[in-house]
Amino acid sequence: MNTPFLGPRIVFVTFLTLVGAFGLNLSAGQFFSPLHETYDWSLTTLSLAVSLNMLTWGIFQPIIGRMIDRFGPKPVIAGSAALMGVAFLLCSTITQIWQFFVYYGILTAVGFAGCGSMANSVLVSRWYVQKRAIMLARSSMGMNIGQLLLLPLTGILVAYSNFRIAFVVLGLIMLLIIVPAVLLGTKNRPQLIGQTPDGDPASTVTPLRSAPLSEAIRSREFWLASLAFVTCGYSLYMVTIHLPKFAADLGGGLALGGRLLGISAAASAVSMWITGQFSKTYGKRTLLIWLYTIRAAALAWLAVSTNIWQLYVFAILYGISSMPIIPLVTGIISDRFGANALGSILGSTWLLHQIFAAVGVFLGGYLRAVTGSYTLPFWTGAIVLIMGTLLTAALHEPPIREQTKTQVAH
Repeated sequence: MNTPFLGPRIVFVTFLTLVGAFGLNLSAGQFFSPLHETYDWSLTTLSLAVSLNMLTWGIFQPIIGRMIDRFGPKPVIAGSAALMGVAFLLCSTITQIWQFFVYYGILTAVGFAGCGSMANSVLVSRWYVQKRAIMLARSSMGMNIGQLLLLPLTGILVAYSNFRIAFVVLGLIMLLIIVPAVLLGTKNRPQLIGQTPDGDPASTVTPLRSAPLSEAIRSREFWLASLAFVTCGYSLYMVTIHLPKFAADLGGGLALGGRLLGISAAASAVSMWITGQFSKTYGKRTLLIWLYTIRAAALAWLAVSTNIWQLYVFAILYGISSMPIIPLVTGIISDRFGANALGSILGSTWLLHQIFAAVGVFLGGYLRAVTGSYTLPFWTGAIVLIMGTLLTAALHEPPIREQTKTQVAH
């Protein structure tokens, strides 16, 4: 009797992994107030730990990518999720600021590098070719659901127990749910169990050679896609970190920033599903052009906003155009260069993304301090996103009817 195709289970497990990975890594802000109240650590110092986390995550992306190419995504994702879980358990014991920098700023970031978007995208890309864009979008919805589920859970745990209990619960979620799901529910590639990508026997066509990293970095398409993607990183983290403060500047309450980010996450989940369905009809490049354009318009709108109601409009537009960019860029790169060295190639792209993310966070705070307003930082976000639109427009993507043949060859 034929074994059912494992691909849908792979997509579910990667979705679940991203729920945990993004939920934990983005929860740091929930701990700022209790850590400040308990130890009198300044918000500036705590924010530096977040910056360290982002840079460490970016630096380790190429390293993790090479490990995935050599050992396969399954052991790397499982080990990295375990490291995140252990790091959060260690965070429950902190009494000195250096411990928070090491446990969250470094260990959590290294773990996140290995069980975040890049690693799970490689795993899904090995199991799907013709349906790759759709399945990457479904898997990537875990990034949004992680924010919607685990960030409120963290807030409740902090409010009704204490920050140490919150760290323990989040750590155990990774260790007792995510790690076993990856170990028991995934395989590195379909060929290991006698299956083929998409579960389609037609995929047994003799595959063409996938491009190595050395070839990819000499490619015009790699640099166009990667440099457009860095504008995503620059604007994504500028908004995530600074929107709550901007909301407070306009007279909103302390909870408004979290509410706005929650609305964005919900809008992003819907957009992720829709773009995944439409990618095969309209092409990833066309959808990316629209998403970069919408986000540029949203940042421009934010730059001129003076009322609270305008922030809700921004949250919806920004959410529509935020996370869906990630699986589309991943899909374009994997379609172009194949899956064999995809970890190394995507790792390099994500390193650039995170460097510019750190720049965006820093400039957002610096320009706010110098000018007394977020107007200039948000305008810079709009401008770089326009550049991302133009770079994406210069990409070459085969006509839709030709893509199936091209993708199956990979």
